[in-house]
Amino acid sequence: MFEKVEEFGPVEESDKKLKFYYNRDERISKAPPLVKEYYNGGLKPVKGFKVLFTGYNKFIFLSLIFFVAFTWIYTGFNKARKYAQISGIQMELSAFVYEEEIYVSLNMKNAPEKIKRGFSNLLPKKKSEPEIPQKIEKVVAAEFFFVEVNNQLCDKCFITDVYEGKEKSIRTKFADYDIIRVDVIVNVDDEEKELSCEVKR
Repeated sequence: MFEKVEEFGPVEESDKKLKFYYNRDERISKAPPLVKEYYNGGLKPVKGFKVLFTGYNKFIFLSLIFFVAFTWIYTGFNKARKYAQISGIQMELSAFVYEEEIYVSLNMKNAPEKIKRGFSNLLPKKKSEPEIPQKIEKVVAAEFFFVEVNNQLCDKCFITDVYEGKEKSIRTKFADYDIIRVDVIVNVDDEEKELSCEVKR
């Protein structure tokens, strides 16, 4: 049964003495500079907010700040565009949807007088004759533009009214054809300004 089985001879002495030689210094000497610096103790892990200012993280962090600042400025600018002061009249534009129609209102009131600062304001004012309020009559010309989703002009209308120094509103409405924004060009005493606002839904 075991006639064809080959016999294995004794294991040679040279095979028993095989060892793995690991020379740490030699391996580190052939390693990249970053690895050498780490093993030499020069490379320390960055912790805390300093991580944001290392290598590529610095550019990513600055780009994020720029994007947030741009968004904040753009949003604030759009909100500020619905206000304007023309020829002593303070104006505010608003628009909203109700029952598939756009209702637009241009509100007007007297602009607040600027307060003069200085030492003279601390002195008692001299008695003088009461001022007779002057009658104010200013023609306000407003051209409204209705802008749809694709930023295309959908329709426009032109309205004129007389402002007499009291709070007043110019109102109009339009059918809702996916209108997202209303622009208006206002002209008073040859002074012209543009207002804009998003439609509230």
